Amino acid sequence: MGDSTMQYNDATTYPQVGWGQMLTLFFNNKVKIYNYAKNGCSTKSFVDLGIFNRAIEKINKGSYCFIQFGHNDEKFDNPLRYTNKDTTYQDNLRMYINEVKKRGGTPILLTSIYRRFFDDNHVIQDDVHIGYPEAMIKVGLEENVLCLDICSKTKKLLSDLGDEKSKELFMIFEKNKYQNYPEGMFDNTHLRSDGAYAVAKVVSDSLIEIKHPLTRYLVKKSK
Repeated sequence: MGDSTMQYNDATTYPQVGWGQMLTLFFNNKVKIYNYAKNGCSTKSFVDLGIFNRAIEKINKGSYCFIQFGHNDEKFDNPLRYTNKDTTYQDNLRMYINEVKKRGGTPILLTSIYRRFFDDNHVIQDDVHIGYPEAMIKVGLEENVLCLDICSKTKKLLSDLGDEKSKELFMIFEKNKYQNYPEGMFDNTHLRSDGAYAVAKVVSDSLIEIKHPLTRYLVKKSK
């Protein structure tokens, strides 16, 4: 369950790729991944659009549910998406957690991937997600639910790559390179295949670090 950074993309949005669809490369055929992440969704709109109800039907005993929202919850000027990080955002996450648990599943929270912002070849230290990752971590602690801080980990990834190299991970390219985007793109949020793979690897490595039960199904079990 998540937003456009996680969603499955097809030929109509190529070369955009969500890290959720790349995650399938890291697991063996004993794992079935259902990707309900949707472009533009927040914890609020995911429910309002009926996607949550469709997704929750797939949960049963033994299921794991990855939950990553925040990018669109932050949009205070959009009442269809916005949630307050200190109230409604956390309330929604708790509802998600409870509904997954009711069906015998295990929720896993993931903070939003870091937006690509550089200043003098250093990732800007400002809080690009204005406190939403911290709010999610707080919910995880209070609800005793695993929360993987992908925001911090992808921030480090971008910092290690540097300004120019990190552009290869995102929807940043010149005119006439891709048929779907003849005018080119400069998008510091959405991923191309290399970026989606890199984030999926961050998630996989995060599971390995804590020796999570899901690691038994990973194709590659060491970093």
